[in-house]
Amino acid sequence: MKTRTAPALAGGLLAIFLAVFLATAAFAAPVSKAGVSLRDGVVVDTARSVAYVMHPQGGIQALDLQRGTALWHSAAGERPLALAGNLLVAQARPGDNGELRIVALGVRGGLLSSKADIQMPEGVRAEVAETLQQSFHVTAMPSQGGVLIAWETEEFSGLPVRREQQLGQVLEASAESRQGSPRGTALFDPQAGSLSAAAATAGQIRPAVAMSLSAPGAAESRFTSADGRYVLASRLVDDAAALPYQWTISDAKGNVLGTLRAEASMAPFAVVGTRLIHVAQPSTRLEGEKMVDRPLRIRAVELTTGREVWRREILDTAWRGPVPN
Repeated sequence: MKTRTAPALAGGLLAIFLAVFLATAAFAAPVSKAGVSLRDGVVVDTARSVAYVMHPQGGIQALDLQRGTALWHSAAGERPLALAGNLLVAQARPGDNGELRIVALGVRGGLLSSKADIQMPEGVRAEVAETLQQSFHVTAMPSQGGVLIAWETEEFSGLPVRREQQLGQVLEASAESRQGSPRGTALFDPQAGSLSAAAATAGQIRPAVAMSLSAPGAAESRFTSADGRYVLASRLVDDAAALPYQWTISDAKGNVLGTLRAEASMAPFAVVGTRLIHVAQPSTRLEGEKMVDRPLRIRAVELTTGREVWRREILDTAWRGPVPN
């Protein structure tokens, strides 16, 4: 009979300790009152059961998370960024000279409350969607005195680069250029519609992340929800199937809320009542004898049955048009 060596035992104990520590740290975090971001341009208000998304035809749409119906649509903003009390802070279409226009919309009707423009360096336009020439990224985080805004642009010398949110990705809060990419920060007061300099540090303005709770190489991968209150355990069950992964959703006490099959190994998610809310990436799949294209979409799954309750297409800001030779 083989016996485990002391280093192997220590490594196993360390992995267990690390998983427990991360889980405890995640669930000890207070629930965000500023909403959570599931991806670029998707902000979920779990308290009000509303999602703010980029409408495929432009503008911002508020969706009821229980029914998937539209509560309102506003052309005053384009990309939801963060919640600040009863206001939704968002990016609007750029100004005449390419300025980054930040707006505050009322969460109940989407009415414009305030706005302010951030001047861009020469040659930079704060476009909402990726173009053949550049991508422009904005993140926001409520703080004392207002909402911290961080922006960054990337110029394309060749083909556009597909940049998806990664676990632990951070936009450094600095006006300095990184590899020739202009970037900067500002503090936006949504009540007054005013801007001021932001004395932010590298770790202060972060996109939403899903914290991993798994040891490397584990057969089952575990992730926290965007607000740290739930856990998604993902396992590959049939790599030849259209939905090869099985997700199991549990609460902070380990109580299983439900399971479902999924295309991807994981996705940033939130739980509202008995509904799992997440964004599904664009895909093409064979349904019968027909290939069906599925756009970028936000969807709700009833955890007690594992069935999709509703889905709504959202704007895909990645450039997917023709590329000149």
